[in-house]
Amino acid sequence: MSFSIRSFAPPTPNEAPSYLATHGRSFWFATALVPEPHRSRIVGVYAFCRYTDDLVDRASGSDPAALHAKLDRWLEQARAAYEGRRTNVPLLDNVMGDMAESRVPFAYVRQLIEGMRMDIDGRRYESLAELRWYCHHVASVVGLWLTELFGVHDAWVLERAARLGTAMQLTNIIRDVGEDRRLGRLYLPADWMAVHGVTESMLDDLRQSDAPIPPGYAALMRDLCAAADLDYRMAAEGIPMLPPFFRPAVAVAARVYGAIHEAVRDNGYDTLRRRAVTSTARKLVLARAALAEHGESAVALEAAVAAARG
Repeated sequence: MSFSIRSFAPPTPNEAPSYLATHGRSFWFATALVPEPHRSRIVGVYAFCRYTDDLVDRASGSDPAALHAKLDRWLEQARAAYEGRRTNVPLLDNVMGDMAESRVPFAYVRQLIEGMRMDIDGRRYESLAELRWYCHHVASVVGLWLTELFGVHDAWVLERAARLGTAMQLTNIIRDVGEDRRLGRLYLPADWMAVHGVTESMLDDLRQSDAPIPPGYAALMRDLCAAADLDYRMAAEGIPMLPPFFRPAVAVAARVYGAIHEAVRDNGYDTLRRRAVTSTARKLVLARAALAEHGESAVALEAAVAAARG
């Protein structure tokens, strides 16, 4: 079998690290704490997931039917590679082969692609519960995949891994409200918007003006941060159950990502016109705190700092 994408090809295994460094700098910072060969396995999973997302995001404005068909072909090829059939796409053959050998359910790939379909269809979310369902598909499945890839199949630990994925995706949603509106997307739960008097027209007007952020919008962001923070706390309970080589990276990723909420607050909850960022120096402080909290050594942090500085 063979596979081609007219606009851009899947990253090769050699290109996957730079793909991660470019598209996921906070995650790249954390994965520098993972020794080889485990790190390359994580990078491969991330590259697969990111490329799957890019199949939709880089084709923004394309015909939805064509995008669904593209995902259909990608899913078919992924299934073939998972079943041991060569696809001539090294990313698929390597990552799906590793997935199958490690007894990771292929359902995670299928669910990830279902999440991409939600974006194609421009789905809106009436409640936090519905939004969490979306977060499960586009983020929690990645945490579940990695946890099982490294031999942890306990249901209690997997539930915590899923909560971390949800927390991180909620953080993404909070940080990127303005950027998502530019793409015609809206992930904020409709019932929470109504409670705080936030409307779509308000979001669009604010994004194109320098007017102060209304108290209702700031309160909505605070409430979403609080919901994500609860997920981060629950996820932390499962970190001690992970393999020793994986624990530091997960602890650091959770702490660094959760700290984006601090930057959101420092920006006055303006996530429509300003992007919340965490400096390398601040990431280092957060990483040290996370490692100390979980009783982990900070020796590998220098490698993480070098990776983050690129």
